[in-house]
Amino acid sequence: MTEPGPGTTGAEEALGGAHVERPPATAADLQRLDHVRLELLRVHRALLEVERARYEKAHGRIANNSAFLQLVINDPWFDWLRPMAQLVLLIDERTSDKTSPLGTAEARSLFDRACSLLRADAEGDAFQRLFFQAVQQSPALAVLARQVAAGLMR
Repeated sequence: MTEPGPGTTGAEEALGGAHVERPPATAADLQRLDHVRLELLRVHRALLEVERARYEKAHGRIANNSAFLQLVINDPWFDWLRPMAQLVLLIDERTSDKTSPLGTAEARSLFDRACSLLRADAEGDAFQRLFFQAVQQSPALAVLARQVAAGLMR
């Protein structure tokens, strides 16, 4: 199977190559996603701090930041944080892709995914449940997450 051409999606290719014109993301869409990206990074950084403290409480002090980075990358303890990091990377990739520019619908989808990730929910998916637990443990994280989510809704 060939790669979708510029301006088409894999679904369009699967449907016989029908090309559906997608409106490109506007400057406002790109600016909004840049803001979302920065806010997700703020929350991710705070989550890492909370998880580091929780990890150290269970396993002892982490020697240094390099050892901590290796744990974040390789230890299953931190796996639940990946959806947020992956979304930040996806926003980076899609907003910088010159061969297949981001469309307005995709920009909206990325924004919606970010808002969904910021919902701490004891009954939600794995990320939302663990995010809920982290928010319960850290008042500073709870305030930050609430501020970021409210700021994105403006």
